[in-house]
Amino acid sequence: MRHRLITLVVVSLVAQVLLGACPNVVDAATSPVPTGNVNSELPWHPVTVDSQGKLLAWYRPQQHLGYDKVLRLGWNFIEHKVPDQSGTHLKTYLVNSVFASRTLQGAYWQSNPAMTFGSFVDSALTWYPYSGDSEAIRKVGAMLNYSLAHGTTPAKWSWEGVPFPTGCGNQPDYGRCLSDMPKAFYGGIEPDKVGELGIGYALYYELTGKKSYLKAAIHCADALAAHVRHGDDTHTPWAFRVDGRTGATLDGEEFGGIVVSPLRLFDELIRIQKGDVNAYGRARRIAWSWLDSHQLDPKSPTFDDWTGYFEDVAKDQSNVNQAAPTYTALYLLNLRDPARRDPLWRTHVNHLIAWVDQHLGVGPFYGATGINEQGPASGGSYLCCSLAGLGSDTARWAAVNALYYQKTGDGQARENAFRSLNYATYFAGSDGKVSCCGQSFGAIQYWFSDGYSDYLRSFIWTMAAIPALAPDGQSHLLSSTSVVQLVNYGHHQIAYRTFDKDAAEVLRLNFRPVSVTAGGRALTERRTLAGQGYTLKSLGGGSFVVRVHHMSAGNVNVAA
Repeated sequence: MRHRLITLVVVSLVAQVLLGACPNVVDAATSPVPTGNVNSELPWHPVTVDSQGKLLAWYRPQQHLGYDKVLRLGWNFIEHKVPDQSGTHLKTYLVNSVFASRTLQGAYWQSNPAMTFGSFVDSALTWYPYSGDSEAIRKVGAMLNYSLAHGTTPAKWSWEGVPFPTGCGNQPDYGRCLSDMPKAFYGGIEPDKVGELGIGYALYYELTGKKSYLKAAIHCADALAAHVRHGDDTHTPWAFRVDGRTGATLDGEEFGGIVVSPLRLFDELIRIQKGDVNAYGRARRIAWSWLDSHQLDPKSPTFDDWTGYFEDVAKDQSNVNQAAPTYTALYLLNLRDPARRDPLWRTHVNHLIAWVDQHLGVGPFYGATGINEQGPASGGSYLCCSLAGLGSDTARWAAVNALYYQKTGDGQARENAFRSLNYATYFAGSDGKVSCCGQSFGAIQYWFSDGYSDYLRSFIWTMAAIPALAPDGQSHLLSSTSVVQLVNYGHHQIAYRTFDKDAAEVLRLNFRPVSVTAGGRALTERRTLAGQGYTLKSLGGGSFVVRVHHMSAGNVNVAA
């Protein structure tokens, strides 16, 4: 998710430059025959479409295996292929945001650990229940441990004990190389990144029980609560960039960033009753009130002013991005009851989906919308960063659509999710390298954020919202409202344990369960999950969607 504004794309040229070749056609009567690519930027796989000429994933779409393939390629790359950075004993992702295609060594002037590691937590905590791959948990835990040791502000600072958003490329300690400041300047903080990694720390505490992660999460929340402000048309609830030592705003960046990232941290610590929950509640009310009355309010001068997010982009409030609106939509959609926070959540989310499409959408590519990263608020003739859009941003927009469909039944949102996530698969090569934005980005197309931490999580979020898109003939735990601490897959059996005793899960199974227990006690099959129990829906072909709600024990067993 990190790109400098170095590639200006003339939108009117998109159709000419990205003219695709004849597609593969896949339906019940035909077999795919490679004849071209989805567009000139993404040459790694021949395009595959259905009998209506609309885009499918490049890998075995008939069995819904395309998303699973991308997930396995991506996690295998992170777990087994990333080398140590030359001259160190540190994995490249610890000290750089970008790797070179051939050597896999760091290839950029900056690292962006807080955002990357925070989003890796989301990806790992969805991937582990889905796959049982505990190596992912170990790898991401090592990232968090490294950040605690090498990327946390000192005691006695105004922003004490919080993560730095950046480091200089290939340097082991963080705190320097923040955009708009001299590279040697030490101490720059981006409050929204404090929220992003802070929630990662909180969730890893729930996963492992280790108090060091809880302590770090509380430090983040305490600092955010201490520095929140009411805001106005020129000031967000937190300045976008601040001096961690003094709390002073850097380079006049009073406006920008993603307000919901701190809210997500406050929500979780309040929910589990850790830290100063009264202070967090007050800060949450102040920040949400500003968001609701400014960026989400059509009557406000700052309506849709989604500016400021990327650590390597210079100050420019006329430059808007897709991250802030899609994160805001995801925040609302992941609340158990969005209407309690935002009575207009449907209107707001529907608008955010459309706004991102209108301002940053590219294509269509065989019926699929790609999403670009950023561009001028006035809707000028160029966008950053690619004619093809970005894989991570496209996948996240797809996930927003999927969750909106799940909550509302909106058919267009389902179609958006399916086609755009299919398109996002084409950014992943068969070698596990995932391009941020296509081959024209050259030496800096492989980002750990865009290609892995932010990209991978959206595939499972989408499958959890639309289980019919998960692999045919396989069994997966797709989601839980709680952190899944342990999962074991057996023959026609999945056993798992959640942090919370009261939680709900979604599973897609290749068997019909005859026993669902929580804490050793049988749960009853029901028509709805208004109370404790489970529901069962056949997808045909021996596949079932099972939704479980357990209220008094976190140990669950689902078996034939």
